[in-house]
Amino acid sequence: MKGKVITGIIGYPLSHTLSPVMHNAVYKKYGMDWVYKVFETKPEDVGAFIKRLKKEKIRGINVTIPHKHAVMPFLDRIDKAAAVIGAVNTVVNKDGRLTGYNTDYLGFGETLKKNKIKLNGKTVVMLGAGGAAHALAYTINLQKPAKFYMMNIDIPITERLIKKLKLKKVMYSDISKTHEKDAIIASADFIINATSVGQHDNNVPYNIGKLKKGAVVYDIIYNPARTAFLKLAKRKGAKILNGLDMLIYQGMHSFKLWTGRTSDYGTIKKALNKL
Repeated sequence: MKGKVITGIIGYPLSHTLSPVMHNAVYKKYGMDWVYKVFETKPEDVGAFIKRLKKEKIRGINVTIPHKHAVMPFLDRIDKAAAVIGAVNTVVNKDGRLTGYNTDYLGFGETLKKNKIKLNGKTVVMLGAGGAAHALAYTINLQKPAKFYMMNIDIPITERLIKKLKLKKVMYSDISKTHEKDAIIASADFIINATSVGQHDNNVPYNIGKLKKGAVVYDIIYNPARTAFLKLAKRKGAKILNGLDMLIYQGMHSFKLWTGRTSDYGTIKKALNKL
């Protein structure tokens, strides 16, 4: 391992991260003397790890829950998009100077592009307004939908998200109250679950009634590949997508920031399919 260029991921816990599989597969394919490691880091140790990152000249890291905001005060520079979103998921170490980026919003945008989904002029509904929702809302807003609804139990958190991203023409409501929600869902062209509901159980973030013909339902969860929410949407006639491609594409953008080279989607997908 000595002499290898080191990259990795910090978060807590990190027992199920797929990032090492993705990046190490591409390093191997390209014959690069690089390695991607897991740095499980408790919240109170983030500052100490950033010092270690500089001292050991670790080239770059991905940042995941719960550190995407916590790392920001320790960085020398933050990319404009990451600053607006309020979260960093990629750090580049260039000669001891650390720059933070957010590639989650780029990964989501790439997924939409791949599936020929255009939100301009469309009606979009996002379920949830927590950490993951920030990058998603940023991308959705860039595409200028005609109507953008956020449904979340915690209204103050939703309002802070809207204010922070300077979102305009966004309508929001308490997802726990079903009054008028079914009508909104039925009018949507694109519905996205930005919550973790369904990742560890068979619950759904919202019990879908009717759906518009041609509606797309997207769940950022990728394990399981088909959540109960996506299964329900499929039964209602929707086109369904999970979050695996977003994971892959955000990782590919991180790879490019660290190495200056274009990653390889096919290699990553093949490696993940072996798991």
